Amino acid sequence: MRIRHSTLRVMVSVVVVVGTIGLGAVFGPGTPAGAATASTVVIGDICSCTGPEASTISQTSATMQAWTSWVNSRGGLSGHPVQLIIKDDGYDPGKSLIAAKDLITQSHAIALFDNSDEDASWASYVQQQHVPVLGGQETDAGYQNPDFFPPGATFNYTNPVGAIVAKQHHIKTEAALYCVEVAICAESVQGGAKIAAKYGIKYVYMAGIGFAAPNYTAECLAAKQSGAQAMVVGDASAIVDKVAQECAVQGYKPIELGSDGTVAIAWLAIPAMDGNIDTQANLPWFVHSAATKTMYAALNKYAPQVPKGQNFGEVVLQSWSDGAELQAAVAAGHLSAMPTSAEIINGLYALPTGTTLGGLAPPLHFVKGQPANNSCFFIMGIKNKQFVQLNNGKTVCAPLYKPGSNGL
Repeated sequence: MRIRHSTLRVMVSVVVVVGTIGLGAVFGPGTPAGAATASTVVIGDICSCTGPEASTISQTSATMQAWTSWVNSRGGLSGHPVQLIIKDDGYDPGKSLIAAKDLITQSHAIALFDNSDEDASWASYVQQQHVPVLGGQETDAGYQNPDFFPPGATFNYTNPVGAIVAKQHHIKTEAALYCVEVAICAESVQGGAKIAAKYGIKYVYMAGIGFAAPNYTAECLAAKQSGAQAMVVGDASAIVDKVAQECAVQGYKPIELGSDGTVAIAWLAIPAMDGNIDTQANLPWFVHSAATKTMYAALNKYAPQVPKGQNFGEVVLQSWSDGAELQAAVAAGHLSAMPTSAEIINGLYALPTGTTLGGLAPPLHFVKGQPANNSCFFIMGIKNKQFVQLNNGKTVCAPLYKPGSNGL
C-alpha cells in the first residue's frame, strides 16, 4: 500500500477527459497546422495529498505535472494535448467519490489514474461507468476490480513476496507497527502475519501507532523484548524514520522491512536503516538506466525539486509508470478525433503479454474480464548508506492466486 503493510503511500487518481483547444499554445512552433483543432485529453489528479501520510505523497503532484509537460512537449497523446487538473481528497472517502463523479460526469472522463488510498469509495462507480483505471499497485481495488490496470505488481502479493524474501534472509520473527489513521494499515499487517506463518515466520509483536504520537519508545521496547529479528512499519516515510531512530536509541536495531511507496532517500542518513530490505511493485526509482532515462530527464527539466527532496522515493516512479502505461495503451490501440473509454480499454488489452513499460514494471498481463494478477516484485535495500538492487536486479515472484483473491 502506499502505506501498506510496511509502507504507507497515498495515491493519485488521474482522469482523462476530452475537450477541444488549439494546439499551437501547447506545442509551440513546429506543430502541424492540421493539428490545430485536435481534442484535448484532460487529466484529473485526485490525490490524498494532505493528512497524516503526506510525507510520502508530497512529490506526486509535481511528478504528474512533469509527466504532462513532457508528453505535451512531444506531441501529446497521439496528437491530443494533455491538461492536468489536481484535486485533493484529503483521505475523505466521500470527497474522493464526489471528485470521481464530477470528473467523469461533468468533465466527461474517459480514464482514471488511481493513486488514492480512498479508491474503494469509487471503484464500483467507475466499473458501472465502464471507465478504465490505470494504477492501483497498492490498493485492494487494484486486484479485485477488472477495470483496474495496475502498471506493476498487484497489492495482494505484497505480503507473500515479503515473506519469501524474509525467509531467504533467514528471518524467523518479526514485529509490526501500523498506522491507526487508515484502515488498510491494520488490515495489511494482519494479513501479513497470516501469510508469514505459512513461510515459517512468526509475528511476535504487533501494535497500532498514531502519526501525532510524541514518541514510539514503548513500542520499541516491547518489540525488543519480543525478540523480533525484523520490523515492519506500516506508515509514512517520516514515521518509519522516527521509529527506526527511536528504537536504535533503546539499543534495538532490527532489520527494517519495507515495501512500495514508503521508501525514501531520507533513510540513507539513518544508520539504523542499514541492512533494510524492501519489495517494490515497480523498478526501484534510484536505478539510472534506459528504463528511467525519460523520467529523470522530465523531472530535471520540469520538477527539479522532486529528485532533490528528502522524501524522493518509489512513489515518484510508480506515478510515472501510471502515465507511461497510458502512453503505451494509446500507442497499442487507437484514439479517434474524440477519444473514448472503450479506446483506452482496447489499448490496454492490446498491450503484449509480458510488457514491462520499457523496464519500469515487472512483466504485465491483463485478461479481459478478469482482475489484474501480477505477482512479481523488484527487491532493493540499503547497504553502506547506499540504495542497492538485490537479487541481481531480478524480480521475485509468489505463486499465483485465483484472480481477485488475496490468498488468505
